[in-house]
Amino acid sequence: MRKTFVWALMAIMAVAGSAYAGRTGDIVANATFPTGAPTSTNNDDTCDIGVAPAATLLLPYFEVDLTNNQNTNTLWTVTNVSNLPQIAHVTIWTDRSFPVLDFNIFLTGYDVQSISMFDIIANGVIAPPDGTTSDEDDNPPGQRSADNDANPLLDITNCDNLAVNIPASLLADLRTALTTGRYSTCGSTLIGNNQADGRARGYVTIDVAESCSTDLPTDPNYYLTEILFDNVLVGDYQQVDRTNNFANGNPLVHIRAIPEGGDVGTTGTPGFETNFDRTFYSRYQPLGGVADRRQPLPSTFAARWITGGTGAFNTDFKIWREGVSGATLTCSAYTANASLAITELVRFDEEENPTTFTPDVIISPVPPGGVSLPETSRTPVSNTSIFPPNPGGDIAGWMYLNLDHGSPAGAIDPLIASQNWVIVSMGAEGRFAVDFDAAWLGNGCSPVAPVTAENGDDPVIGPADNVTPDF
Repeated sequence: MRKTFVWALMAIMAVAGSAYAGRTGDIVANATFPTGAPTSTNNDDTCDIGVAPAATLLLPYFEVDLTNNQNTNTLWTVTNVSNLPQIAHVTIWTDRSFPVLDFNIFLTGYDVQSISMFDIIANGVIAPPDGTTSDEDDNPPGQRSADNDANPLLDITNCDNLAVNIPASLLADLRTALTTGRYSTCGSTLIGNNQADGRARGYVTIDVAESCSTDLPTDPNYYLTEILFDNVLVGDYQQVDRTNNFANGNPLVHIRAIPEGGDVGTTGTPGFETNFDRTFYSRYQPLGGVADRRQPLPSTFAARWITGGTGAFNTDFKIWREGVSGATLTCSAYTANASLAITELVRFDEEENPTTFTPDVIISPVPPGGVSLPETSRTPVSNTSIFPPNPGGDIAGWMYLNLDHGSPAGAIDPLIASQNWVIVSMGAEGRFAVDFDAAWLGNGCSPVAPVTAENGDDPVIGPADNVTPDF
């Protein structure tokens, strides 16, 4: 009891010290927590992903029917929750992680900007004329907002002339890349999957940036000269099908910079070191690079499913995965992201009966006949070519997903798992729908989860081990 009390008292003192340091900004700046825990105390130093102001936002999956704006479209919104102006650098990626378009959104203090993926891909329209410019005559700040040139971290030199329309030649490449995987400079090599239904699919990242540049996250210099570290962005998305009166939505994935703040390129300088062994963008930096300071994402999840029944229930999993391609590469390098390995899937029905999928060899790209998923996808849980079958016939249960593909690019430690995110998308009666994030069983700093024992012996399915000791 005495030992437990002492550690509890130390934990309380650490929390109090953290809160005090957060107010003063210069006390306990280098305090150290128990082994394996974070060491900075100037903000929420944690690997846990939540909905809180962030430096990077991830739209894990989008889908657009380019033939009719009344059919499936994906909308998303970014909000600046600070009074200072910010630059949001947007990158659109194929489902094989090829960056096909980037643009900048200038956000005045407390600004909000909505984007339609149909408008971008089908019509070539990014934003209304002068909708995101830094010019105060065309885009004046609000009563509580600072002037458009008030953020000392920003270079807004080029932010008064932001792209509104996409040039025709670039738009053609954008459309084919997201629907057929074809890109003019890549010849016959696919940089995205060929979508059987002709819809555009991919994912989007939105980063706090220093200037309105055209640098891409695949360029290692992006993390030294472009990216910033203030956690000031929040966002959400909606997937809308007007034809069928169907819609669902969810917060974007909010990825915080830790530690927060500082000018561009300050990572590694005293007071701005990060404790992460890897980050969200590590794969695009020199081996082991953490200059972006972004929280890494988890690899294991628990996700509800329900299919069939009198309500005609259905469940899809929208899954984003960290690819194996690294910094700027040849077109052929993106082929591997089309079939990323899966460590383990276990389907439980409502009577706790497990059905397991465990590959013999965890390797990416997956050998022919193996079960795999690309960098981003939407798959019905009834698809037994991907997910374990449901032999008992129950209409509901949950799925354990260990999506580590065993070979994250840029990892210097074999105990680092690849990053993933899972969204549960449920519908019923052809008119009700909801999206929500699956529960992560470990955060992005948890060690690799082993393949579990089918007979229930160790290792077992469960929450990830805590990195700090148990007392």
